[in-house]
Amino acid sequence: MTFKRSVWGTAVLGAALFSGSAAAGVSVNVGAVSEYMFRGIAQTGGAAVQGGIDYAHDSGVYFGTWASNIGFGGGTEQDLYVGFSKAFGDVSFDVHSTYYWYPEEDEDGSDLSTLEFAVGVGYGPVSLSYAYAPENNFFIGDGDGKEAGYLSLSGSFPITDKLSFDASVGYYHGKEIERFLAGIGSSDDTYMDYMLGLSATLDGGFTMSLQYIATDIDAGTNDDPKFVVGLKKSFDL
Repeated sequence: MTFKRSVWGTAVLGAALFSGSAAAGVSVNVGAVSEYMFRGIAQTGGAAVQGGIDYAHDSGVYFGTWASNIGFGGGTEQDLYVGFSKAFGDVSFDVHSTYYWYPEEDEDGSDLSTLEFAVGVGYGPVSLSYAYAPENNFFIGDGDGKEAGYLSLSGSFPITDKLSFDASVGYYHGKEIERFLAGIGSSDDTYMDYMLGLSATLDGGFTMSLQYIATDIDAGTNDDPKFVVGLKKSFDL
């Protein structure tokens, strides 16, 4: 179970968070994507190598870290997170906080690191979550980050024993999103992102994904849809 996100970004975050299927112990995921996308926005401009390690306790408490190369902020993003997740039959819930840390941000004079809090509920393969950052710095990185909230609905629906259809839609709002969109020439003050994809479980603990990702941003290259291919391997320690 990957708590922060899959190694390909936004693939099945909601379904993973709220599945309640993880056994206690330590798990590891490593992989690569043709483009690191986060909430509809490209983070690399090319391929990314990613991975994380998680610890889950029977009580529902979990914590972990996840990292990826990026195309700004010195070139590295590392996320640290802690939370609590529990399932009651088909219904589940999750609360967690994530610190998005950019350890090399001083190299380009940016101030990107951001603390975010999130809560979510799930029913079967579908989940709804809301994340909020009082000072969201990772969009602009000028040290003057404003508040931002992200509402997302996602699901992963089995087609066969090894193939699933994945989908998500997100809505980003807040003062920082207004600043970000104004800075790239958009007249909007919120934006939405969308993802449709397929994921396949392969032998040896590998998973492959193909995603179509788009936003409704009408400025710059942020309105260009992306096709993203990913491959990861997960295993328990």
